[in-house]
Amino acid sequence: MKLLKLTTKVDGCVIREIEFKDTLNIITNKRDSSLSGNQIGKSVPGRIIDFLLDGSIGPIYIDEEFDTAEPHIHKLFNEHNVTCTLAYIGLDGNIAEIKRNLAIESTDRSYYVNDEVKSKKEYNNHILNTMFNVYSDKPTLRKLAPKFLRTDTHRMTKTVKFNDDKFKISQADRNTLFLYLFNFGDTEILSAIQSIKTFLSNYDNKLKSFNGIIKDDKILSTINSTQKELRKLERSLLLSENNIDKLAIIGEINHIDNEQNKLSDQILSLDLKVNNIKKTQKLLESNKNHQLLSELETIYGYASVKLGAVINDYDSVLKFHNYLVETKTEFVTDGLEKLEDQLLDNTFKLKALEQNKSSLYHELKSKKKIEEISESVKTIGELNKTLIELNAIVEKKNSIEDRLNKETERLEGLSGRLAVELQNVHTFETEFKKHFKAYTNTFYGVEYNFNLNLDDTNGNCQPTVDDIQSNNDGGLKRLEVITFDLSYIKTVDSLGLKRPTFVVHDSIDEVDIKHIRQLFDESIKLSGQQVVSMLVSQLEDTDYEKYKNYIVLELSQEDKYFKV
Repeated sequence: MKLLKLTTKVDGCVIREIEFKDTLNIITNKRDSSLSGNQIGKSVPGRIIDFLLDGSIGPIYIDEEFDTAEPHIHKLFNEHNVTCTLAYIGLDGNIAEIKRNLAIESTDRSYYVNDEVKSKKEYNNHILNTMFNVYSDKPTLRKLAPKFLRTDTHRMTKTVKFNDDKFKISQADRNTLFLYLFNFGDTEILSAIQSIKTFLSNYDNKLKSFNGIIKDDKILSTINSTQKELRKLERSLLLSENNIDKLAIIGEINHIDNEQNKLSDQILSLDLKVNNIKKTQKLLESNKNHQLLSELETIYGYASVKLGAVINDYDSVLKFHNYLVETKTEFVTDGLEKLEDQLLDNTFKLKALEQNKSSLYHELKSKKKIEEISESVKTIGELNKTLIELNAIVEKKNSIEDRLNKETERLEGLSGRLAVELQNVHTFETEFKKHFKAYTNTFYGVEYNFNLNLDDTNGNCQPTVDDIQSNNDGGLKRLEVITFDLSYIKTVDSLGLKRPTFVVHDSIDEVDIKHIRQLFDESIKLSGQQVVSMLVSQLEDTDYEKYKNYIVLELSQEDKYFKV
């Protein structure tokens, strides 16, 4: 990752362009000017980069100490279209450009990536992806920027608490930030674990609340007693006067209906058979002795019987006919008595079933008063409502338990992946400590100890520096911050990691010149970029000649950054 160029335009015209070098980049005032080198905009480039990384516009034109706006710059921003563009090679190896307009009102600001208008979210995500290799929700861009852009007094004097300017960041955010800085690769795990832990904490409190309510209000016992009372009332509505279950009575009535249907079908069939037999019998008996000879001849002709050869006279024929009729009648009526008995038996059975059904219907009739039944139904409704409310509490509590169990299992799964990532962090910390001790020994003659104080069980970080020579806010403290940042760049480079290898240090004027020389020499050897702003008066003639090729911007009272 490498910073290439910072361009500032006013109404489309370039007023300032800084091309960054690969190692040391010095921003200072012109050496041949007799005027003061203060208040000319040496700190502006770093603050513009911070603004491009979604920072505030205030530090660019508002005095840090007195909190007052510089009138000429304020007027410039209000009356003209001022834009700043940063070109850089991203961690993906591609050149990218990010641009914003320096509008005082936030509603007037625009975001551009490679000259395309983007939403703020798209803009920030692009920077996080290409400049920081972050693809998760956390760490956020504004939590990351202060580590690489030490653009005010607070950031320059707070080695590890560079974010705690106006508001202290949460422990969770600090954990996420430092784990990322120390090569925690899968930043999605950090977000997921933080989210799960927050969820578990909230839901554990909810579960305790529900358990307390269930226990204090004796909800489970109330549910049991309510269910018993409901069953009792429902049974009372379903019992007859003789305490017989009405549902059982209805079942018996249905069974009788089925039997009656079967018997009705049988009776109808038997009645039809008996009637047909009796009609046939009556017909045969009514025709006996009344047949004419010609009719007999016709009848028996169909039967292929030759009467002439057998019957000699009418009487013999009639006797023969009657004999046949009697024989036929006897054949037809055979089994009639049995059928009549079956018909009679089934008819008796059908009547018995009807009587039984009538008695069951009578049993179903309640003698309870309508008011009593209505009151029972009303009570059942109220109890059901109470039961629903109580069960809802229990179900909610069970739902919370299920979610807690699932998220706990998910957290355990992530913990395995976390262990691997934490080993990467320990490796980075070991390498970082080595370089930090070497740098502090070079500058102070004493090896400083840095400790991330990482708790492997929960990922908590409490970074500390055991400083011996540094004061709280003087040049030595600023030097400590610088050695910390140079150690970081050197560690990233030695381990070949995808992390930013640039840093901006504002106002190193309080650092002793001998340390500035050492600092510049170390920066030149570094595989990374350091941008520093300082007064040229800090440098002696020999120093200026030695380092003038690393000066990327020289300003003066006649040539301030915004040229106003």
